[in-house]
Amino acid sequence: MRSILDQLRAALPDVIPQRDRDLISLLRATRHVQRYSATDTKRGRPGRWKREDLLKVAARLNDILDRETPSHLSIASFVDHYLRLLDFPSDVSEALSSGEINLFEASQLARIAPIRLEATPAQARRMRADLLSAHLQTNESGPQLRRRINEILRASSNEAGDGEDTDPGQDLEDFDPYDSTHLFWDQIKQLGFALRDIRREDVTDEEIDELLKASEPVLTILARIQRRKARGAPKKLVI
Repeated sequence: MRSILDQLRAALPDVIPQRDRDLISLLRATRHVQRYSATDTKRGRPGRWKREDLLKVAARLNDILDRETPSHLSIASFVDHYLRLLDFPSDVSEALSSGEINLFEASQLARIAPIRLEATPAQARRMRADLLSAHLQTNESGPQLRRRINEILRASSNEAGDGEDTDPGQDLEDFDPYDSTHLFWDQIKQLGFALRDIRREDVTDEEIDELLKASEPVLTILARIQRRKARGAPKKLVI
């Protein structure tokens, strides 16, 4: 991860910022600009980064990823799933680098953070170490580890009295990249990112009509799911 970012900085020293926070913002903008034509960017507020710089970054990052990753990782996957490594605690990053755990398992362990447990960094680190040890000894799956961590965070939340629900379906950062439903949750997350960046003045009346028409089938499906949940009926399994 660091090697890829270092190569990118070396290749474009005048474009790539030194601070990780600014770099993350730049790379997210790079991922975004690939999905839209130049004419789509002329409405609304001007972006923080120049489009020509973002295209340079995209081209160079593509080259680096093609060369350095065995599966020729895309920019979208790199930004959506690997940039989070910059925020992982050092002990989690070490376990991931050593091959003890995969990216999904690392992302779950990283959720055991002082701020979420209302604990000290040392206490959170010890808890992560205990969870990792138990996970490796029992040879449990990634989803099993996620459920275990959800229980810990839910208990911690209940003790704090804030009533936070840590159900995995509500935390879009915690979805499993190996899950067959991953593409759906990834699209939901991208919709959230896009809507967060759009202001009312950015959208024309014609585009609002198009969005309303596009959302109607989705709302119909969601309503059907809610009705089924209210009845307590099981979902149909496709074999």
